[in-house]
Amino acid sequence: MAYDVGTPTMDSRMLLTAFTSEELDARLPRLNVEVPPHPAPRKEAVEIYSIVRLLGSIPWHPQDFPLQLAKRESPDFALQLGDRVIGIEHTEAVPENAVHERKLHATLGKDFHFIRPAAAGEPRKSKKQLLQEIEANRFPPPMVGDSVERGWAAAIAHFVEMKVATAQKPGYTTYGEQWLAIYDNWPALALERQHGIALLQEQLLASDPFTVFDRIFILTGQVLVELARGRALVHRLNHCLPA
Repeated sequence: MAYDVGTPTMDSRMLLTAFTSEELDARLPRLNVEVPPHPAPRKEAVEIYSIVRLLGSIPWHPQDFPLQLAKRESPDFALQLGDRVIGIEHTEAVPENAVHERKLHATLGKDFHFIRPAAAGEPRKSKKQLLQEIEANRFPPPMVGDSVERGWAAAIAHFVEMKVATAQKPGYTTYGEQWLAIYDNWPALALERQHGIALLQEQLLASDPFTVFDRIFILTGQVLVELARGRALVHRLNHCLPA
């Protein structure tokens, strides 16, 4: 079944059209944005930042053109490649408590603070708790063994599971293919990325999100990780900056 994203609707708008890979390379920098720090509003900026780098970092083939990208909701993007259309869902992997803490830091004018480890799905802290932690500014406990990598893998798997649930809700539009893009903003100091990816693959093997998402992309550090069932590829992250 063929889909067409060429006609914008009430809940979508066209972002990009490219008839060749050369046109895509030239037009992605024009769409590019930077992600503002908290507490500035940033949801769509993170989405555009991620999709630009995703499209700029993976290989393309002549049959993928013409390429059209539309911004919409549920999923966040529709990507047409020739006669294929892919729905792309996006999420930012970031601890909710860390976001609230950064907003409080900005309000208080405190620039320096220790980055505390976080756990996926941890309870939301009250404003009073966060202010007490900011005031104390204690050095975080040491991370031993591969706890950083295990924590990172658990966090990414948590956000994958959340988006699998989202994609199965009534009213969610499904296309011939579904991708998930994750902007990794999880605190993981000195992460050994290759080990973290291997641990993540183990976790995803059990939950099998690939029944819903054909590919999962993670923007992490200076690489784009591409996961599919039984496969992991690492692409150099192209920031699509103007020449």
